Amino acid sequence: MNESRPDDDEQRWVHAGTATSPGIGIGEAYVVGRRRVAVPHTYIEREEVEAEQIRFHEALVATRTQIEAIKAKLPHGEHRQILKAQQMMLRDPDLIQRTETLVRDDLRCAEWAVATAIDELQATLDQAETEYFRERSSDIGFLGRRLLQTLVGETLGEISPPEGSIVVAHDLSPADTAQLHRVRVEGIVTEVGGRTSHSAIMARSLQIPAVVGIEGVTNIAQTGDTVIVDGVHGRVIVRPEEEELEGHEGERRRYDAFEEKIQKDRAFKAVTQDGLHVITRANLAMSEDMELAIRHGAEGIGLYRSEYMFMNRDSLPSEEEHYRTAKAVLRKMAPYPVVFRTFDLGSDKKSPLLMARGPEVNPAMGLRSLRLALREREMFLAQLRGLLRAGVHGPLRIMLPLVSSVRELNDGLEAIEEARDQLIRDEMPQSDDIRVGVMVETPAAALIADLLAERVDFLSIGTNDLIQYTLAIDRENEEVGYLYEPLHPAITRLIKRVAEAGAARDVPVSLCGEMAADPRYTWVLAGLGIQELSMNPSAIAVVKDIIRASSSEDMRQLAERVLAARSAVEAEAVVYETMHARFPEHLEHGAGAGVPSSVPEDD
Repeated sequence: MNESRPDDDEQRWVHAGTATSPGIGIGEAYVVGRRRVAVPHTYIEREEVEAEQIRFHEALVATRTQIEAIKAKLPHGEHRQILKAQQMMLRDPDLIQRTETLVRDDLRCAEWAVATAIDELQATLDQAETEYFRERSSDIGFLGRRLLQTLVGETLGEISPPEGSIVVAHDLSPADTAQLHRVRVEGIVTEVGGRTSHSAIMARSLQIPAVVGIEGVTNIAQTGDTVIVDGVHGRVIVRPEEEELEGHEGERRRYDAFEEKIQKDRAFKAVTQDGLHVITRANLAMSEDMELAIRHGAEGIGLYRSEYMFMNRDSLPSEEEHYRTAKAVLRKMAPYPVVFRTFDLGSDKKSPLLMARGPEVNPAMGLRSLRLALREREMFLAQLRGLLRAGVHGPLRIMLPLVSSVRELNDGLEAIEEARDQLIRDEMPQSDDIRVGVMVETPAAALIADLLAERVDFLSIGTNDLIQYTLAIDRENEEVGYLYEPLHPAITRLIKRVAEAGAARDVPVSLCGEMAADPRYTWVLAGLGIQELSMNPSAIAVVKDIIRASSSEDMRQLAERVLAARSAVEAEAVVYETMHARFPEHLEHGAGAGVPSSVPEDD
């Protein structure tokens, strides 16, 4: 919910938006105006078509080079990967082919053709069902502007805020945000964007407090105004009063001290005071995010989302590419294990390589994940062969997504054996010591967890989809968002059932949905019997610190009280009362820690 209200003197303004990067930032506003490119609407002669298309392709190359120059100045991390993704968008066949068609058939100049193609792509993305893909519309817009500036020969006009300032803008491109690490800005405020926007993702990666979605803020704040950015509670205060400023200065000191404390201990394992070790791992989508996971003390990767290798490209990843990617991740994460989820495409994660299939009436329950992989068998086998080969370089694990029956599991296991037989036939080195597990994401899988556990080496609960399917709600639909209840009795009972099924067969059970990153639920999950938690890297240190300050008996007792609750509201009240009394700073700090990383949490 967005809210803007003036104080009595009509000078001080308080804004409520969406907190996307934790921390408290205080500084003078640096207001960025909306930058537009004047696009000529000029028709060309037929004989000019070839020259105009050459000019267009030269501009594509020049724009990629500009982004590469920005990327080269950045430290490793997910911000570099985002800029790499922007470069890949400039190879998008839809953009290139549509622009070429407009130049060739409509005889439009390159600038006009590019602007039209960008508008069409944005219109398509704006209609997407999920926030993640709607956010990509702004990425296309930023790229279009940069490409148009190159075509018309305009100066790119990179922003240059002074050190210690608060950047206030309608929106920021990934390239704009990437520049901010060099000048050490104190915070970011934008009028648009969400938790999955690339400016928000990069702000988290660069550890800059950020609040987005504050309509009209560029008309209210003026360059030089004092601004407070509260990236914990999602508030922005323009022209604060002196007493208010002093209070937030103290809050910032407390926040920074707490951050320093938990980061200092991040390398220590999460072992309770009575000796229970809860393994904490990271969820990742890009190999470039490895540094972030290591920096926050991850004990391995509990979920590597391999489907992002299939996006923003015009050809399928080869067996060799799967092998090299997995090998690099394993070596970087050694000696810890890495769990590679086989590609979970479909539903909200579309690949242009599969778009020929056309739309589905209910994609969340359609041809996706393992079902799609078994249908696209050669694509699946190429991935499996690459993973099996990479297994010789470290403790690699394979996880099959959206399994809902023993039959589906058996089909997935047979595909793994087929890939192994192919490698043996071709005399290719491969590992024969790779553990295989499944994601428990449907009520069906949770109810037959005992049967699945007989056939696999581990189980991993994906709570986001499990909640969606169990409670019959679309988690991307704001109209029913109030029904998305992690502590609904049905959900906690299913988690308990899976944990017990794994324990009975000595099969480890992990949880890799958003619940793992929320410090409110740490005691509940461990008390229900979850042995491993996998989450957004920035949440790991907070969760570890909670576990080290706890006892397994405290966790078990809270879990029992939650299981006895008759509603989610009752369970939430019990959990909040208990956890807030013991860990007030952790819960406040975790308001930002649990926000999704370079891609939406989808498990």
